[in-house]
Amino acid sequence: MPSYHVIHTHDADNCFGAPNANEEIRDLWAQIKTNAEENNVTIQYFKVNPSEHIFFMLFEAEDYSNIERTIGQCKKTGNFTVTPVIDHPFF
Repeated sequence: MPSYHVIHTHDADNCFGAPNANEEIRDLWAQIKTNAEENNVTIQYFKVNPSEHIFFMLFEAEDYSNIERTIGQCKKTGNFTVTPVIDHPFF
């Protein structure tokens, strides 16, 4: 199944985490798991570096449009890069 590496970034001025949590934006992110299930997207990992304001995700989906439907509501929360990736032949 095709894999997609997703990176989300935002700056400190637009941070929606602690200490000044923005619940409206956090609720958008909370929808990702349900959206993934509804769009046949497997979340291989979802990691966060809070001090750098960067999220790292690896999704698997048959079609890129399923990735868009999974993260679409979050696009207004910062910048996204979605990169199709393959398994490295050396491993």
